[in-house]
Amino acid sequence: MPCRACRSDKVRQLRGELTASCSSLEALKVPPIYVSEDVIVCLDCGFAELVIPLAALEVLQKGDAAASS
Repeated sequence: MPCRACRSDKVRQLRGELTASCSSLEALKVPPIYVSEDVIVCLDCGFAELVIPLAALEVLQKGDAAASS
């Protein structure tokens, strides 16, 4: 599958770690989540994409809801 940004074929699947948190002051009550997933990276342009697992996504949604209230 070519890169979505530059259409290069130099795309690799790498193991990645990500810390995600909501950026508002209200959401500071929600701790950051740590995600270890595969990341697809274009070795030509640097475009990367990943899928956050559902459990981690639910935590982010709660943090976003806390920031909105």
